[in-house]
Amino acid sequence: MRFTERFYLGIWPKPRALRHPAKWTDWLRPVAVLAVIALVVGAFTGGPWLWKRLSCKDGWLPTTDVWAAGGECVGLSAGAYDFDLAAFTNVLKVIEKQNASAAEVCDPKGTPVTVGVLLTMTDQYAGARAVHELEGMAAGQARANSTGCLHPLRLLVGNIGAYGPEQEAVEVARKLAGHPEVVAVAGIGLSHQRSAEIADLLAAEKIPMVSDLVTAEGFDQSGSTAQETDYSGCEPDTTYQNGVGRDHYYRVAYRGSEQIRSLGAALPGVRLDFIMVPTGGTDPYTCTALPLMHKQFGGTITEVKFDPDEASTVSQTAQRVCNVAKDVTVGYIARGRDLAMFLHSLDQEFTKGHCSASSITVVSTSDGQRVRAAELDPRLEDLRVQALSSPSFASGKLRLVSTLVGGADKPSPGNTGFTDFEKHFTGIGFDLAHTDAGWAVNGYDAVAVIEEAVNKLPVTREVQRSQVNTQISFVSSAETAVLGAGGPIVFDNDGNRVGSVPPVVRVCPLPPQNGTVGRVRSVTLQPGSPAPSC
Repeated sequence: MRFTERFYLGIWPKPRALRHPAKWTDWLRPVAVLAVIALVVGAFTGGPWLWKRLSCKDGWLPTTDVWAAGGECVGLSAGAYDFDLAAFTNVLKVIEKQNASAAEVCDPKGTPVTVGVLLTMTDQYAGARAVHELEGMAAGQARANSTGCLHPLRLLVGNIGAYGPEQEAVEVARKLAGHPEVVAVAGIGLSHQRSAEIADLLAAEKIPMVSDLVTAEGFDQSGSTAQETDYSGCEPDTTYQNGVGRDHYYRVAYRGSEQIRSLGAALPGVRLDFIMVPTGGTDPYTCTALPLMHKQFGGTITEVKFDPDEASTVSQTAQRVCNVAKDVTVGYIARGRDLAMFLHSLDQEFTKGHCSASSITVVSTSDGQRVRAAELDPRLEDLRVQALSSPSFASGKLRLVSTLVGGADKPSPGNTGFTDFEKHFTGIGFDLAHTDAGWAVNGYDAVAVIEEAVNKLPVTREVQRSQVNTQISFVSSAETAVLGAGGPIVFDNDGNRVGSVPPVVRVCPLPPQNGTVGRVRSVTLQPGSPAPSC
């Protein structure tokens, strides 16, 4: 039988060709053509979805929980998958191991719970501290699953990626909320509009959340209305000014107004000569703190602005600060990423003899503690080491005073919580140097609040999100406080941490370490007492 008589259009077998003579190979042509059509159609319809998940996958096959966005991998991981970020490999392996062994010590009748974790692993304003934050949460899990525990606790880790114009952070939160086994969330990210959107999404799903690092005004359940917050310097198209996570949001980090009030108490009578502030009003950490600094430290203060995207402008601000021939005090209201550059630039002005100031004290809110943590970026780490070991910083001519993001950065009399934290943190193999900037402390404390709420619920019954939220809401007095690494944790009706004040510390010079970089100490300032020396 001729070729044209066997196939329609040279592809599909004709009925008579199938009857006489019948060959199974006649079907190879149409199958191949259909496969090509399916691939073409798939490329137009599901291709982008599939490619995003093939380039970032947990295991051999693509998964809906992990995908590519903005040149990085985001989504959820229950353990070993590290989002192609080597710095997180170890801590995620620890979490995977703890997830697998969660029920080994707890009450055998206890029903397991899963706590979601949301953090940005890659944003420029996080740096290496994001690793410390997750290590602190893993230490909190170790505490939760230690002797005497009732409900085995597992972690499901969500990387929301770097903050940008995309909605990937919110999509990761939505994916996490879609896991019915998740009864609470620790984290949610930094002070950013996307974090406000995450908080509102989780609250709509009735998921309680304990934020560990958000400090900006507005990020509580009422929009900080009790503080009469000034939002005039912030971008108008934001939602956090109306409050976030209504009825389901709590935070263990001290909000900006409390930090600035503590700075004022620790530095009585001090007036700022300058406030160093980034341009623009897109960052709530900065735009809500600026009017508070003016109010606390003398009303009208000269603002020295710099462009966070242009490093040379940081050096220019240092030159301007040095033009005043007296003891100068500078308020630093910016992210900690640029602080080492500022300190280094001030030292260079002193070294070159170009600085008229007799001394300079830099006063910062909690993100200033970033200089105590080693950076992953070699350029930033070199700047940090040079700044903290510089002649002017070592002599005290240049000083840094900052609040802590949590309640403590080292053991102190009466605070057994920090000792317990250190025990769990080192017990699972983490470096104590990773506790210095405070992010590990707050990650641990966020999980500790959730753990104590869970363990107040019946052992043999499945834990509900609403039950966990109710128990956290009871953490409202000294009698119901949770003892965390940073001391007692108590929340007001808006979910803000109250009952204690943020410690204020002087950051000490980096000590010589025979060619290696050591830990950066701090000394605590007491209101009404002389400034301590390092």
